[in-house]
Amino acid sequence: MMATLPPATSPSRQPPGPEDEEASLDEYDLYGLAHPHVAGGGRKGRTKREAAAHTNRPSPGGHERKLVTKFQNSERKKAQR
Repeated sequence: MMATLPPATSPSRQPPGPEDEEASLDEYDLYGLAHPHVAGGGRKGRTKREAAAHTNRPSPGGHERKLVTKFQNSERKKAQR
């Protein structure tokens, strides 16, 4: 036995027209539609300019900090002996 599906939209229930839609909007909805906000201003943290300025850029010399720390530790161990 196959189940029959109800019609997608009944003729009595049609989507609201523009005149019906304005009646359901209050003053805050109308303000939001009249004054769209600019996207991107509400982010947390860094701006795009700050993020670009403070990135980990590759160093042409390699791992200087790692090598310096290694040599400093080896010198410290030699002095302790």
